[in-house]
Amino acid sequence: MNPARAPQSVPARLAQIALYGVAAAAVAGLLTLIVSAVLNGGLTRAGAADALGWGALILGFLSGAVAYSQSGQGRIEGEMRARLGEGYRAPGLPWPQILIPLIGAGVLSAIVFALN
Repeated sequence: MNPARAPQSVPARLAQIALYGVAAAAVAGLLTLIVSAVLNGGLTRAGAADALGWGALILGFLSGAVAYSQSGQGRIEGEMRARLGEGYRAPGLPWPQILIPLIGAGVLSAIVFALN
């Protein structure tokens, strides 16, 4: 955290996370739509729904990968410090980095639901 900036309130931080999640959905959705249009030679409603579904799946996997890697990293750090005889409190999960792709996946899934 930058010491020059004042800490954000909880509602402001949640709004920022939600905004980043919507931005992640927009970027992932746009990229998957472009790839689908290029590969299929055009874009139909069913093709758009399929492409956005893939975007939601990718964002969901990204969120899981962040959580999985963080839990593994904390476990490894704890084992290394235990060998040295040091106490170690494992850090918690990085919730903003997990929630942003999950919110994006939810937005894309809602759009897919609306298209179908």
